[in-house]
Amino acid sequence: MTDIIAALREEHAHIGQLLDILERQIAIFDRGEVPDYDIVEGVVDYFQSYPDLYHHPKEDLVFHRLQIRDPEAAAVVGDLRQEHDELAARTREFAEAIRAVLDDAQVPRESFGQWAHRFIDFQRRHMAHEERTLLPAARAALTKEDWAEIEGRCRDQEDPLFGSEVGDRYEALRRDILLWERESGGA
Repeated sequence: MTDIIAALREEHAHIGQLLDILERQIAIFDRGEVPDYDIVEGVVDYFQSYPDLYHHPKEDLVFHRLQIRDPEAAAVVGDLRQEHDELAARTREFAEAIRAVLDDAQVPRESFGQWAHRFIDFQRRHMAHEERTLLPAARAALTKEDWAEIEGRCRDQEDPLFGSEVGDRYEALRRDILLWERESGGA
């Protein structure tokens, strides 16, 4: 049990770090300067590659077991699958906006900034909601057998950015994360 909850919380912390980095790049954009689009693209690519394919399905398994064990607690969590679908749609929307900007399409600065801020805000609200509702309810309601079943059904995939092997496509993003950690004192 604690392994899955600990893994989900660690993944939330990593996602939060990426949102901080993205926010910093969007602040540069909002000032009328040019952000590091390699980093922006890397963040969005990561969201499409890891949370959408591995993190959210793991949460969906936890939520499904919670619906069986404690339907009232699951009702408080809400429609998690729909939220995950909405997150994926917002990620695709933001990825398309980035592609349009990089392809020199006529994208108003204000529109791009709004897409970015909506993406960041929705991600943060979603994670806060899960930390406040899903994870405590699952910890309280699920049995050892439930956790074993969830673990057995989780696709084992090392995080391509925060795992031991960082892929080439995330190298610029990894450098920015390390720089950010040094500048912020490892916070």
